[in-house]
Formats: sequence, structure tokens, C-alpha cells
Amino acid sequence: DIPDGLFRQMTSCQTAANEFLRQFWSAMYPPPMDAQAQAVNAATPAQRAAKAAKMIGYVVKTREKVAALVNVARMHGVDPGRVET
Repeated sequence: DIPDGLFRQMTSCQTAANEFLRQFWSAMYPPPMDAQAQAVNAATPAQRAAKAAKMIGYVVKTREKVAALVNVARMHGVDPGRVET
């Protein structure tokens, strides 16, 4: 089976990727707000684009993180396919 430490790292990687994707989509398509909330909290299109670009940068690095987890799995004798999927 998968060692606890590796499993925690896999879980953390998944959680981070999900959060980056959530923030990316929130920047691209912010949830509808009432007019007063929009006036106070609305990000400008440039701010939303910057946040989306930042999140893309994090998501792109996910492949590297998964590759590192695959290497750790191999060192522990775990089938790499169980980590990649």
C-alpha cells in the first residue's frame, strides 16, 4: 500500500491544485453579487486577469509535483500508476 507520508503529500498536492483551479475560475467568472457588494468588492478586469495568470502558473507546476511524488512512490516500491491517476 501507499505509505502514510506519501499519501499525505498526494492529498496535499490534490488539495492545492483544486484550490488553484477554484481561484482561477473565480477570477475568470466571479460569482454574481448585488450592486452594492460589486461596488465595494469588485476586482478590476486587470486584477482578475493578473490573478488568473498567477493561478495558471501554480497549476502548471502541478505536473512537476506529481512527477516528484511518482519518484517517491518508486523509492517506496509503490506502483507509480497509483500516484499518477
